[in-house]
Amino acid sequence: MKMFTKDETKIIRSPRIDAIRVHIKACKGEKQQFVVLTVHDLGCNHTMWLNFLNHSSMAEIVRRAAFLHVDLPGQHDGAEPLPPE
Repeated sequence: MKMFTKDETKIIRSPRIDAIRVHIKACKGEKQQFVVLTVHDLGCNHTMWLNFLNHSSMAEIVRRAAFLHVDLPGQHDGAEPLPPE
C-alpha cells in the first residue's frame, strides 16, 4: 500500500561534492506536523526508507510528517562510480 501522495526530487548542487538528491515525500492534503530527515545506510539509497515507511504500522506517522530522504553522492539509482579523488 502506497501512503505517500506527494513525491518530488530536488537536486542540490555544491562545488565540492557536485550534486545531492533529496526525495521529498508527504501526504498531499494533510497538514504535516513535523519533518523527518533521513540518510541511508552504506551501499543503499532512499528506497530502503520507503519500504519501512510503507508498512501499515507507520501509517499515522507518515500521515503527519513530511520526509526528506537524502541520497549521498554516488548512491542514487543508476549512479556512476565516484572518482577516486
